[in-house]
Amino acid sequence: MAARRGFGWGAFFAGAIAVILLAIVVAAIIVFGGYYPVAASKGDPVGVGPLLSASRDHAVERSASRLTAPRFSAADVREGAGHFKGMCEECHGAPGVRPGEFASGMNPRPPDLAEAADDLSVAEVFWIAKNGLKMTGMPAFGKTDEDEELWKVAAFVKAMPKFSASDYAAIPNAHEEEHGHGEMTGDKLAHNH
Repeated sequence: MAARRGFGWGAFFAGAIAVILLAIVVAAIIVFGGYYPVAASKGDPVGVGPLLSASRDHAVERSASRLTAPRFSAADVREGAGHFKGMCEECHGAPGVRPGEFASGMNPRPPDLAEAADDLSVAEVFWIAKNGLKMTGMPAFGKTDEDEELWKVAAFVKAMPKFSASDYAAIPNAHEEEHGHGEMTGDKLAHNH
C-alpha cells in the first residue's frame, strides 16, 4: 500500500499568491489601461453598483452612529426647508418641485429624499450633508455651512413627506435672503465676477 501524502501547504500558499498577483495585474490593466467605464452616461459593471451602495450605506451608518441629533422645533424644520431650497432642491427635488434637468444625467442619480428619508436617521442625513459622498456629486456642505444649519436641513428631510407642495412653496429660500443669491441676469453676472 502506498502511503498517503500529506496536504501540501507550500503548494497551497504558492497558488494563493499566484491568484492574488493575477488579480493585481488584471486590476492594474483595467485601471491604468483606462478600461473601467467612468462615463456618467453608462451604468456600473454588473455587481459593482450594489457593492458600492452597500459600502456607502454601512459607512454612513457607522459614521453617524456616534452623533446625537438635537431637538428640533417646528420653526427649526421650516428654517431647514428654507436652506434645503438653496442647497438641495436642484438635485433632489422637493414637495411639488422636480429636480433640475441636469440631475437626470448624474450617475448615481440623486435620490428623492422624501422617499429616502424613511431609510435614514436624522444623524445619517446630517452626516451626509456635512461630509458629502465621494463619486456621487454630493458635496460636503460642512466646508461652507454651519452644523446648526445642516442639522435643521436634516430635520426637514425627515419631515419632508409631511409637507404639501403649497406648504413648501410658501417657505422662502434662506440662501437667497442670507447670501443674496437671487436670480442673476447677464448684466449682474458680468459685474459680479
